[in-house]
Amino acid sequence: MPHTFSRNDPSHNLRKQMMTRRNTISMFGNRLTQTIRQLGSLSRVGIALLGIGFAAHGFHAEEVHAEERASGSDAASETESNADPNAALLVADSIAKDLRYLTSEKLAGRSAVGPEILKAAEYIADRYREMGLETRLYGDSPMQPVEMATGSQPTSAEDNGLRWWTPGEEPAEIQLDDQFMPLAIGSTQGDVEADIVWVGYGIQAPDLGYDDYAAVKESQSVKSADGEGSVEGKIVMMLRKEPGFADPESPFDGVKNTRHAFFDTKISTAIDQGAVGVLFVNDPASIELGLKAVDNQYAAEDRRLNALLAQRNALPAEATNLRSSLTEKIDQVQEMLGNRERERDRASWGLLGVAEAGTRPRKGDEKITDPHTGKSTRRPAIPVASISREAADRLLKQMASISAADDDEGSNSDSEDSRTIFAKGLAAVEAAIDSDYKPRAIDSPGLRGRLKVGLTNATATSPNVIGVLEGKGKLADETVVIGAHYDHVGMGGIGSLAPGTVEVHNGADDNASGTATMLAVANRVVSELSDQSDHRRIVFIAFTGEERGLLGSKYYCSQPRFPMSKTVTMLNMDMVGRLRDNELTVYGTGTSDGFESLIQGLNSDMEQSSRPFKLNLVSTGYGPSDHASFYEAGVPVLFFFTGLHSDYHRPSDDFEKLNLDGMTRITDIVSQAANRVATMEQRPSYTQTNKDFQIRRQLSVVLGIRLDPETNSVAAVMDPSAAKQGGIQVGDQLIKAGDRTIRSANDLREELRPKSPGDSLRLTIQRDGNEMDLDVRLRAR
Repeated sequence: MPHTFSRNDPSHNLRKQMMTRRNTISMFGNRLTQTIRQLGSLSRVGIALLGIGFAAHGFHAEEVHAEERASGSDAASETESNADPNAALLVADSIAKDLRYLTSEKLAGRSAVGPEILKAAEYIADRYREMGLETRLYGDSPMQPVEMATGSQPTSAEDNGLRWWTPGEEPAEIQLDDQFMPLAIGSTQGDVEADIVWVGYGIQAPDLGYDDYAAVKESQSVKSADGEGSVEGKIVMMLRKEPGFADPESPFDGVKNTRHAFFDTKISTAIDQGAVGVLFVNDPASIELGLKAVDNQYAAEDRRLNALLAQRNALPAEATNLRSSLTEKIDQVQEMLGNRERERDRASWGLLGVAEAGTRPRKGDEKITDPHTGKSTRRPAIPVASISREAADRLLKQMASISAADDDEGSNSDSEDSRTIFAKGLAAVEAAIDSDYKPRAIDSPGLRGRLKVGLTNATATSPNVIGVLEGKGKLADETVVIGAHYDHVGMGGIGSLAPGTVEVHNGADDNASGTATMLAVANRVVSELSDQSDHRRIVFIAFTGEERGLLGSKYYCSQPRFPMSKTVTMLNMDMVGRLRDNELTVYGTGTSDGFESLIQGLNSDMEQSSRPFKLNLVSTGYGPSDHASFYEAGVPVLFFFTGLHSDYHRPSDDFEKLNLDGMTRITDIVSQAANRVATMEQRPSYTQTNKDFQIRRQLSVVLGIRLDPETNSVAAVMDPSAAKQGGIQVGDQLIKAGDRTIRSANDLREELRPKSPGDSLRLTIQRDGNEMDLDVRLRAR
């Protein structure tokens, strides 16, 4: 029989007893200021936090009803009278201390595949030990190692490279990282020796009047048995992209790539023509962009180095600890600058990265389905590599020499014009094709090459960090998991929404906030369950690899430390550091029959110690965070979340923007939920929910009006504001915003939620009996 979370349940009585002695967790006015002063960050953190608190009740927030503002003030007063300020300060200080470490520069953004993740893991493990949690779970360690793929990497210099020669000539050679790079879109292992043939852009598009392979066949003096020349059994060298890339008059698109420019299309065409290897040559525009990106990264790191050096030089002699910390950062930046210099060399050669053309290695024959024609064929895997423009230039000039020699013998069909163009090298051939959209081919029999590629799967290992509070009594054999991921996106790259930026992404909200709150919950739960005779085992897990696809939580669910069949609930905290407008979203309230009433009841009970949240309850147990791994394994879940914002996965997600008061209040509700689930007599039932989910975004724009809750008319207009500029007047009746009918301030709020500053919104109003449309340009809050 499903558990209904009755208030007569022993777990509810336990919670009521705890409420009389627990650490209440609310900070207002001078108490918040005092906490921030103790943390040494009044000037920035205090302003940010007080600003968030006041915004919830401010005139500019048109989505807040008048009576809600009044009740909010009463709640604040009640909190002032009932809260234990010393307990609140201790909780806030603990959370802030953990946040400061987890968001520090020394952790370099906590990439799951970087060495710094181990420092974060050790810190979390030490915090578990301080609380008295059991950490001897994997030998003497709390670390559950998780191996994750990081792509492909070359095996060795001996396995990778290109040599070419003509009879009687000394071979030329380019090597790994020196004008040669194997590409993961091709076979993982390959060693072929064959003639090298130039195939222009490697495009076969007769419907557009362009066919490189037809031109190659026409130019060849040695024909196949059916009288046609071919590239069968040969290594083909081709340009990236397509002719006239930036020309709107191109027979191709000219503005954006067509399918003929795709690496996959070019490789598939080459394989269809019988090629045994592919050499790609980068285009000048892509090289210029690559160099600019590297130069920008280098300049940013150089500025950072100079700033760090200036800080260190300004330190007094006795500041030895800070000097040591700055020296460590300086060493890291200098190492990065050295890496950028090597990257610039590769970029100047025009070499593609191993995974830049794609990351789908072909191992043996595989079935290929053309998405445009639906035709399926089986194609062999062939080695694919990127070579420098300098090497390609040498090869084309050598082809011209071979063609000229053959012409002296009377066996060459190439025109004098064709040989002249190829003798000038790569840039001339490229320009000729782009000028008239006619393929350029040359016959160069006897130019042999040996192409070698060797790639292996690259992996990294980082740990889930687990601490356990053992159960007691008749419930001891069952488990409640409380988790948060502690990894982020490191210095940018994979996962970053600041493309091209090489900068520490501290991930304060995502998800240092969840990790620090989980640690605060652990401390609270250990204390509150200490004298209970019956409660379930509580397993606290800091997950790795969430940013790479929930890898840590998926691994734990497949290799659990305690049986999944005995795991009754999972509570997840991800991005809980930006409470705004007092809105807390809880996903998973439909994953067990009593979860919705449980959360609503706990929230209502918060009136006795702090202001209740404005809850947004979402039924589904699916979604892009670690709770989904447990839900798919049959475990009911609850996921606490304060919303997406514009700093998500960007370097600007910093400590100073976090709402510590909100995090302490979230600590309270999560702790109480954990206590209830840990002590209830019956385990929560599992309920299937809809797989559809939508991640809730924080409101980031303001219209600048206040609606009368009785009449839904405009009661006030801010000046200046988007509404004022758009012509909204007091007394206007708001009928629609966009396509949404507005019946309440909440309707307007939900219409504004997905909008960004600068977006235009059409408002339909009624004024003096006449209906009209007004367009407003939304402003940032």
